Amino acid sequence: MVNPRQELPAWYRRLHALTIKEDRDVTPEDFDEDLSSVSGLSIDSEADVDEEDEIYRVDTVSNRSYNGSDADYYYELKAERKERKLELQETRDRNRQAKDSQRTFDRDKESEVQEMYDSLKNAKPSEIALEQIAGKNFRLYSVDHVDYCYSSDMYPSKYVEFYHLDKNDPSGQLPSARQETQMHGHVYLNSDTDCDFGPFFPPKYAGLEEFRLESTRGKCRLVFQFISNDYVKLKVPREVVFANRDLPAEAPEVFEFAGIRYDREKGKAERKRKRSPSPRETWFEMNHPMGWWNQSRLY
Repeated sequence: MVNPRQELPAWYRRLHALTIKEDRDVTPEDFDEDLSSVSGLSIDSEADVDEEDEIYRVDTVSNRSYNGSDADYYYELKAERKERKLELQETRDRNRQAKDSQRTFDRDKESEVQEMYDSLKNAKPSEIALEQIAGKNFRLYSVDHVDYCYSSDMYPSKYVEFYHLDKNDPSGQLPSARQETQMHGHVYLNSDTDCDFGPFFPPKYAGLEEFRLESTRGKCRLVFQFISNDYVKLKVPREVVFANRDLPAEAPEVFEFAGIRYDREKGKAERKRKRSPSPRETWFEMNHPMGWWNQSRLY
């Protein structure tokens, strides 16, 4: 049976017109416009396109339902489309697994901080003295942020850091004792969302008290709780989280982050431990008499 051109799938008509208009071959990405909802569909299904495609689902290598003059080209593109659909589905599955893993990781970190928070409810006031927070960096974790802001392309570490301003101002004057005790800070959530805040006087003791701090430009208000030397809690308005993005109507009014102090030296050692050994750091090279380490000592 020869099917008329108008019965060919919409995706094929679109791509065929594209190759004529732009005088080029079809690329894998050209199929994506019609594959935006491949989730939940079988790889062989074309149900994500139009009902008119139903007649083409029975196609096999030996039994083609379309045999027009461009049949070979149509089936070539159909095979490429199927391959692209599989590729997108696999990518989507990997991204979903990565997001689930990140969500579990952040949830565990939130629980760690919450345990300390709960313990403070029974602690006596002014019982836990806080160290100087200047120079400290706290990594931030939030399941809500993962749910609404996770990106498979790049999901950087979120953090807040505290610091003193330079001891000398532009005029060369030394700061007063009062200024030296004031802190400033910087919150980073992603390349589009960060803000500086301060100055403020940090608390001397751990507790549940909330510290409301204005950003340097006064565009946002951050709420901190300093619950120990290693843990903080931070609340950020959703308008800040989505400063340069569309704000989902269902997003929470406030995003809560659990902060855990990051030890740079410890982190560096951990990364070094996890990385693969270089060719000269294998057991043979480091321990065998003929290895690089022992041979280099002979010269």
